[in-house]
Amino acid sequence: MIRYTMYMVILLVLVGGYLFLRKVIDRRVEKITDTEVIRENEEYLGTWASKSDSGFIMFRLHRDGKLTYRLVQYPGTDTTTIHGKYVFVGAGGANDPAYFPRLYTFTENGDTLFNYYMRYLTKYDMTIDKIDKMILSPNNVFDTMGFTFFRIKQ
Repeated sequence: MIRYTMYMVILLVLVGGYLFLRKVIDRRVEKITDTEVIRENEEYLGTWASKSDSGFIMFRLHRDGKLTYRLVQYPGTDTTTIHGKYVFVGAGGANDPAYFPRLYTFTENGDTLFNYYMRYLTKYDMTIDKIDKMILSPNNVFDTMGFTFFRIKQ
């Protein structure tokens, strides 16, 4: 019995060491390349963009809660860059983003940029959808109107 317990402890130490080493390597890669390494339950991280007839929106959700938001309105070519922060909040104000999450983004002085429900988000390593996309709805999850953003691989 002691032998099996020892094997279980060794297995747990090896798995924990692997996960710790992977996290350290991921953070080092993020620092060098200035991009987020996305793992399961972190699908919202990274750079997202959407283009329409009226303009181009691109935003980046950083791992540390920072936001970089860029907007180009046509026919001009000027780019507006806004820095701020973001937070995900679950239904009923709970902090569980797994159940009807809501994306709030704020500028540095506290103005709200986004206040949308996340209707759809491509899961980590999904093979059905060949592109990563995020669909945000302004009113509720079942709203017919939505804004589609696609992940930009940098």
